[in-house]
Amino acid sequence: MSKEISTCPICGAPTSSYMGHYRKDGLCKKHAADLKNGLIEIVAVGVDEADNKYHSVQKKNITEGPSIERQRQEDGKCIVCGSDAPNGSLCKDCYYEMLDYKDSFDKNDKLFELKDYYFNLRSNIYRMKNFDYIQSNCNKLMALAVLSKDLYGDESLTDRIVSDIKEIIEKKKPREKQESTEYSKTQDSRREELHRTADGHYVKSYPESVIDDILYELRIIHCYERKVSQISSDEQTVTADWFIPVENSRSGIYIEYWGMNTKEYLQNKERKRKAYKAHNIPLIEIEKDDYKDKRGLEDRLLSEINALAKKYFGRVDFLK
Repeated sequence: MSKEISTCPICGAPTSSYMGHYRKDGLCKKHAADLKNGLIEIVAVGVDEADNKYHSVQKKNITEGPSIERQRQEDGKCIVCGSDAPNGSLCKDCYYEMLDYKDSFDKNDKLFELKDYYFNLRSNIYRMKNFDYIQSNCNKLMALAVLSKDLYGDESLTDRIVSDIKEIIEKKKPREKQESTEYSKTQDSRREELHRTADGHYVKSYPESVIDDILYELRIIHCYERKVSQISSDEQTVTADWFIPVENSRSGIYIEYWGMNTKEYLQNKERKRKAYKAHNIPLIEIEKDDYKDKRGLEDRLLSEINALAKKYFGRVDFLK
């Protein structure tokens, strides 16, 4: 009888009796299925010279095909925006936006939670009016599908994601190019906001919910998404992620969370930074991954808020 090893030599996951006779190769459920489907190949196995029994898998030649987001379409176009996508189903900008969304999700979510999110979001997209939001949320769908496969080896979403996105884009694509009104953008953004915070705010991403909850836990009065009043609308409109009012002052301290790396996002980030600096407005900046160190972010927010309150408003020990 063959010896059985306890972990898969490819990924280290526990071995499984899944796929019947592939059990002898000491593979996990996912790689046993890959072996059966011809996606991986056994190059060599070890033999125990003493009893000539199967001992272990020494080497694997993994020949897995490209992941779903990197599978090139026949027309070479991005399935979301239609731009050239020579290296996959998404163009460069959509691919990086998808990665940003993927990073924003809670990796502790269960598989059923990711699937529920996927199907609820897909339904919400059909009710959206603004095509820019529709395209962005299609990249969020792709992120959920890829994350489900990466975390749990589940391919039920990756099997359908391309057809789902193509169907959405085909049905929602504007027949005539029209400029969206500010009202429609606001309504669509509200439908997109799926993360509720401890104090009842609805925010656009998981990292933003962490930051909002920190402000709440620290008992810091704050407003989510407020226009910066010191910047005239004749110049440009700047909406901060959070505003902290200062008592007996018509102004306060603003917080921006820079959570994405797309070209358009980075351009807007630089535009807002210059506006804050030009008008000498107190600003706290939180970078993309800062929310992951919650304790560190708590300490930094307390320190920076107090420092800015003292510098701009003469308030010592603003937060006690």
